Amino acid sequence: MIRLESISKSFPDGDLFNNVNIFLKRGMRAGLVGPNGSGKTTLLRIMLGQETPDSGNVQKDKAITIGYLAQDIVVGSERSILEEVLAGYPEVTDLEGQILTLSEAISKDHENLELVNQLGEVQNRFEALGGWTLEEKAKKILSGLGFSEEKFTEPMDVFSGGWRMRVALAAILLQEPDILFLDEPTNHLDLEATIWLESFLAEWRGGMVMISHDRAFLDRSVNHILEIDLKKITLFTGNYTKYTEEKMLRIEQHRNAYQNQQKQIKDTERFIERFRYKNTKATQVQSRVKMLDKLEKIEAPTEQSHTMNLKLPQPSRPPLNVVSCRNVTKHYGDIEVFNDMDMLVERGQKIGLVGQNGAGKSTLLKMLAGVESVTSGAIRMGRDINSAYYAQHQLETLDPNDTVFESIQKVSPGWSETEMRNYLGSFMFSGDEIEKYVKVLSGGEKARVALARMLVEPSHLLLLDEPTNHLDMVTRNVVENALVQFTGAIVCISHDRHFLNNVTNLTCEVGGGGIRVFEGNYDYYDWKRQDRQSAKTNVPIQKTESKGKSAFKDRKKIRNRLAWIEKRFNIIESELDDQRSITQDSSNGDNYDLLQQTMETMNILEAEYLELMEEQEKLYSNLG
Repeated sequence: MIRLESISKSFPDGDLFNNVNIFLKRGMRAGLVGPNGSGKTTLLRIMLGQETPDSGNVQKDKAITIGYLAQDIVVGSERSILEEVLAGYPEVTDLEGQILTLSEAISKDHENLELVNQLGEVQNRFEALGGWTLEEKAKKILSGLGFSEEKFTEPMDVFSGGWRMRVALAAILLQEPDILFLDEPTNHLDLEATIWLESFLAEWRGGMVMISHDRAFLDRSVNHILEIDLKKITLFTGNYTKYTEEKMLRIEQHRNAYQNQQKQIKDTERFIERFRYKNTKATQVQSRVKMLDKLEKIEAPTEQSHTMNLKLPQPSRPPLNVVSCRNVTKHYGDIEVFNDMDMLVERGQKIGLVGQNGAGKSTLLKMLAGVESVTSGAIRMGRDINSAYYAQHQLETLDPNDTVFESIQKVSPGWSETEMRNYLGSFMFSGDEIEKYVKVLSGGEKARVALARMLVEPSHLLLLDEPTNHLDMVTRNVVENALVQFTGAIVCISHDRHFLNNVTNLTCEVGGGGIRVFEGNYDYYDWKRQDRQSAKTNVPIQKTESKGKSAFKDRKKIRNRLAWIEKRFNIIESELDDQRSITQDSSNGDNYDLLQQTMETMNILEAEYLELMEEQEKLYSNLG
């Protein structure tokens, strides 16, 4: 469908990628990944024909249709959002108008066969384009992306930039092009809309190239990975998890092959040096010299040296109750967000806020930060508690005319230049980079500056609204690890489930004017939610035995099953140890098939272990 032949692209400060040869076939849904600044958006624009490569060419199948969602904020218009989505089908709209006009004309002139024939032709064309169902499809897509039905008729220009992006995405999805190009489509979506979109894309039968830093989203919506790394572009088959496993194996194989070749070269050079001047060994020496000259050298493995090493300033030990909400009510005019809501954040808790769009997650975070006032009730911070708030649009608070150094200097009075440079270095700003102006930074770089500003002073409570937006995979990992090591409390909103699972240990579902607490991370919450939903639909089985006798038998079955699960745990752990020993054995470093099979076996064992853990928890709860 799209073929890249010998594509190269460079900018004044260096090459982006060289000699790229990639063929994207129909049905391939590729996630485009790589560090910030590696050239992902540039490659996307080259595929689209919006940017010209320095060398090489792009070939596309004739008559393919393309849908493109850029990162840029979409401008508003006076049309309703439903009209805006349907505007992608101007012919359908025109035909609908013709049907109305012809129908009115026929009602006044029943005998006019010419008008009747015209109406039939227009209606056939309208039906062929899916005109009768188009509006319903548009409404379904808008609903999936978080718009309530009463919003469909509101004009586009009353919505914020993020919501306009959703309208633009809806218009593209409605058109069902042959290939989709999406640049960070989840940056303006909440968790519910992200889950809906990934389900939509998982069923997508067309082609797709998508830039995303959301691992869970990529896992569920793509079947290939395009990686830009070290000026090279590599195509991997499978989702993001499969790509990381294969990449680790390739790196290990490359490292082993390089080390083996280096040993071979050193041994050969040692032989040459030892016997260079011995006539009896002249033939062997010359043979080895020629061998070295002809040897195709394996390139030395390159390690990622320029990464963040983020260590958050740790706060002093706070009181047990960090912040509490008592009988909190919050209204916006006639709209009630919270009604007599109670919440307690304790020392060491790392809370993820989840819930449908408009449930009040960001409002709750703003009230905890003191940015929004409560309508009634009280929010009280513990004694001597310091809090820091990272807003969803934190990047907009940066002064574009500040340098990176000046931006941090404003919030760190008394720091020496060395302290400033060391701190900025932990956020991957070093050397001349600290003199860059904020206005020329990428979205990811601005996000790092905003995080650095917020985290200058030790805080007992971090309030984070989508802190990983605009960050690449590597930086997200570093931020996640730093927050895991953070000793204070955290309340956060994120549509990145990997982030929520790694960082949080408590989940609060916001909705219905209050919150519901789940004692675990997002996966635990999602499991409990699905369990709750299935319980509502399951019809209890009628029992014929007496209650006492039946209950005794049920408990006995549960205990037997629990005993079996414990034995199975021991067997799985032993089998996992055996498999790990295979991967850690250096003699297997070049045996790709064995290592691949071992990784698959470990994945199956680990999945079984998790399923048994969930079953075990259910069984224990049934025992009471």
